Parts: sequence; C-alpha cells; structure tokens
Amino acid sequence: MSDALTHPLVRTYLASVDREAAVLSGDRRGDLVTDLREHIESVLPRDADDAAVQQALDQLGTPREIAAAAIAEEPGVNPLQPESSARTKLTLVLMVVAAPLFEILGIGIVVAIIASVRIWRSPAWTRRDKHLGVLCAFSPFLVIPAAAALFVLTGGLGAAQLIGILLIAMVIPLVGAVRLGRSAAHLRPHAA
Repeated sequence: MSDALTHPLVRTYLASVDREAAVLSGDRRGDLVTDLREHIESVLPRDADDAAVQQALDQLGTPREIAAAAIAEEPGVNPLQPESSARTKLTLVLMVVAAPLFEILGIGIVVAIIASVRIWRSPAWTRRDKHLGVLCAFSPFLVIPAAAALFVLTGGLGAAQLIGILLIAMVIPLVGAVRLGRSAAHLRPHAA
C-alpha cells in the first residue's frame, strides 16, 4: 500500500467515524475526519501492512468513542440514542400504514401525523433521517393526487393506472421505513 490513507482499514475507520458523528454539523464532522486523517498519516509509514494499520487505529480508539468525545465537546448536541426495537417498529409500521389509509382521508392523515411526530421525537435518527421519514410518511398525500391528475390530463385514469398509483404511493413509505429501520438498527448493537 503506497499511502496509508488509501488503506481499506483506514477508509472504513474514517467512514465509521463520520457516520457515528452524524449529529454534528457537516463542517465539524469534516474537521474531525480531517484531523484524524492528518494524525493517521503522521503515525503510519507509507507502506504499512494490515497489522500496523490496525494497531494504529486501535490506539486511536473506536469510531464510536471518537465521535462521542467530539459530540461531548459540542454544546447543545446530543448523541444519537437507541430506542427499543418495539418502539422503532411501531413508528415504522405507522409510517407505512398511512399510505393504504389515504382513501379514508381523515385516518390516513392522522396516522401520518402520529408517525411523523414519533419519528421527529425519536433520538435514534439524525435530522436528515427525520426529514426523510416525514417526507415518506406524507408522500402518498402528494403522489396519489399528482399522479391521478397527470393520468387524467394525458388520457384517462383507469383501474390499472389507479392500482399502479396506489402501489407507487405505498412503496415510497416502505422504502423510507426500511432506510430508517437500518439507521436505528445500526445503533442497537452498541447500546449498553
């Protein structure tokens, strides 16, 4: 390996630090990763083998420890916290169930609002994840009327088009729920 920073272990380590520090601003995360890069570059020889790279990274601490230290230094920033698997699942189910309940407008909106409030109040997701979750929870209320209007304007809305629209409207929250589920699951193994 000609450059220590291009070593796969180093790249994985730095990406993990960046992911663990997701609650920090982009600038602060960038500074943290840049500082780590400079340190790693200064302590590792250019042709370091896997064992030397792993030893250097172990001496730095785990990505979680480094991110926690950086987060602790930032006033007003709280680390991501895992919540129970059952709470996460309930939130994600509500997010997905709002789509088929769109036809019963009052119930669908209430379920989407409840899901959005639970997403936003959860300590398990970054602000970006929360925005994605809320957008996905309410997407059927945008997708269904917009797609129906488009079909009406371009030639008619039949049963096949309506079924297609409803399927698309249900897939978007499902994809968002899978994404948020993976983000929340990422925290759970580390909870102690």
